[in-house]
Amino acid sequence: MIGVLDIFAYLALSYILYRFIRGIYIIIYPYLIARPKNLHKLAGGAKWAIVTGSTDGIGKEYAIQLAQKGFNLILISRTQSKLDSVKAEISKEFKNIEIETIVYNFTNANLNDYKKEILPMIEKKEIGILVNNVGLYYDYPEMFHKVDLQRTADIAIVNTVPVTCLTAAILPQMLKRHSGIIINISSGLSYAKLPYVTTYSASKLYINHLTSILRSEYSNSGITIQTLCPNIVSTNMSKMEESFFILNVKKMVQSSIKTIGIIDECSGTIQHQIQSSVFGLPEFFLNFGLKFQVKEFKKVADAERKKVDA
Repeated sequence: MIGVLDIFAYLALSYILYRFIRGIYIIIYPYLIARPKNLHKLAGGAKWAIVTGSTDGIGKEYAIQLAQKGFNLILISRTQSKLDSVKAEISKEFKNIEIETIVYNFTNANLNDYKKEILPMIEKKEIGILVNNVGLYYDYPEMFHKVDLQRTADIAIVNTVPVTCLTAAILPQMLKRHSGIIINISSGLSYAKLPYVTTYSASKLYINHLTSILRSEYSNSGITIQTLCPNIVSTNMSKMEESFFILNVKKMVQSSIKTIGIIDECSGTIQHQIQSSVFGLPEFFLNFGLKFQVKEFKKVADAERKKVDA
């Protein structure tokens, strides 16, 4: 006769087996087996794509690669000269692509300014893809109370308000078409309680939670809603050199775009997905290891800061 403890043991074993199989599936299927979806079909034939934070790093690369796939672009960032530069670069390579630019500093959370500066453009275009990429990080890791209060507020605002407001603004027209793609770019740092980058880690977790709820709420809408949680990419923001696990931004985005419509939440690349598999470890071990890693990043940042101050 099977006792209560035996039942719990079987359940625990089943759960461990499920986590193991799912971990292998997430690492292998999206990147090595699945065939990429037709983005124009997922977008319902709508030709415009919006990319926030589009003048550098991941956002710029999404803009380039979406242009390569034939989407017109609305680029939103805070500096007109940088927007003009990216527009010229993309227009030179893809001559048939239309590009509009919007200057907006996303530290401004005033909804009236959103309605004045951004929403009119959204309302007059058929938007097939929204890439909520804009984000703000620390200048260097630091204890929470030592971070400039304005910087803390800006990180919280930039990493949560735009993704919320722009997604809400874009959904009505996508619902009418029963199609569209929303990509909310989070971070692998959202998966753990990371000290020294406190507000960044917490605000990225908000993106994960928001997007997961939206997928449930709009599960029968025909809209593809993806959370992308990359780990460290070689960009101006990360200030990290390329390596096996630290990919250049072109490779990272090429791989990530292929997962759209294949998997709801992922790291975007097989290298980062392997790294993210450690998030299945017990929280104590995970937080201890990541805390040690962030401390090492902090040492490097402090050394660089001292060089600049000298």
